[in-house]
Amino acid sequence: MSAGITHLVDLWKEGYSNHIENYKPYQAVEQLKHIAALFIPGEFFYFILNMHNLELEYVHPGVQQFIDVDPKTASIENLLSSIDPDDVETVKAKELLLKEFMENVVPPTELPSYKMLYMYRIKDRFGKYRTMLLQVNVLSVSEKGTIEHILSVHTDISFMGVQKTDTVSFVHLNGGKSFYDVNINSDKLFFEEDQDAEDNLDKQLTKREIEIIQLSSRGYSVHKIAYNLNITESTVRTHRKNMLKKTQYSSMRKLVTKCLMEGII
Repeated sequence: MSAGITHLVDLWKEGYSNHIENYKPYQAVEQLKHIAALFIPGEFFYFILNMHNLELEYVHPGVQQFIDVDPKTASIENLLSSIDPDDVETVKAKELLLKEFMENVVPPTELPSYKMLYMYRIKDRFGKYRTMLLQVNVLSVSEKGTIEHILSVHTDISFMGVQKTDTVSFVHLNGGKSFYDVNINSDKLFFEEDQDAEDNLDKQLTKREIEIIQLSSRGYSVHKIAYNLNITESTVRTHRKNMLKKTQYSSMRKLVTKCLMEGII
């Protein structure tokens, strides 16, 4: 295991495991597996991590599409080993940002209401590089305010043609304060709501426009989008032109990337 991965594991042990006194298994694994199977599209895998000892309580079989590991016996070190070596330091910086957010920005009881997102690259079992979208949710917090279990979902978004960013987003799932595109390269880590609610993409875009973005993110052509939405190709082109104009993005690829990091798609 590389030194970078060892440092990442040590970060988790110092930041989380050393503060949890007793092991406590997550109680709703089967329910979570059922829900995830219904709603997560494309190539992905996810796992439930017990922060007491960094043991994996469940690993989705989809992990075998990415790395050569048995999901029933996999360790966190196995899963981290697929990270592109050139990305390890960036991932560590993003995890430090997550740690700062969870310790100092919002109260522990509020953490399960957030989805935290960032991108990273892996080299899969076939030697292919993939851009992955990581989405993290805190599943349970102890009475003392320490994080006990997290859900970590990893989705291959390479086919979208998006560019990996050096930012992390913290999206409130119930309409509370969200923090978008917090940059890991800032001299000082800080969190502020730098967008008015009216500036958020989900406020700017109509339901139809979001549908077009979702289909565009799957690589659909204008013709295929029009067919799926039962509208004309001219209407699709007009919607795309209007979206780029009002959001001030220069391409659909950049708009799709932003929508991913805001949790819209």
